[in-house]
Amino acid sequence: MSELEELHLHRVLVAIDGSESAELALRAAVTVARQDHAAITLLVVIPDVFAQITRWPVPGSTDPAALQDQVEREAAELLRTTVERIPDDIPVTTVIRRGNAGREICAQAKEHGDYDGILIGARGLGRVGALLGSVSSYVLHNAGTPVFVARARPDAGATG
Repeated sequence: MSELEELHLHRVLVAIDGSESAELALRAAVTVARQDHAAITLLVVIPDVFAQITRWPVPGSTDPAALQDQVEREAAELLRTTVERIPDDIPVTTVIRRGNAGREICAQAKEHGDYDGILIGARGLGRVGALLGSVSSYVLHNAGTPVFVARARPDAGATG
């Protein structure tokens, strides 16, 4: 039996949503980046408000353009504050995509097929509304790239 080789990742895609599990995936990506001199692409997937309102119109609801702008601003802010926390020596790019989170994560990986891995949180409702859980399951089963799922301890967000 041959000796087990180490895993080296040089370009990683990290889906973030502000949840504790996504934070754990991000911390793993920073560790990988430091160890392997890897580049990180941060991805936030936001809902396509126009498509959702067209499917399920609600009389008297908020202006869809204003709501879409708000969601995009929140996503940009999440990316900005996340990039600020990543050490300066790690190359980082950011991407915002609209649509179904699982499909968009897989599409990003496929369209930019040189990722060595996708790091994603197992579950959690983040600030920009991407529910990870069914998303991570979708990505695990549909990505053509290795997927690493991080699950934060249940008490990770608790103080005390």
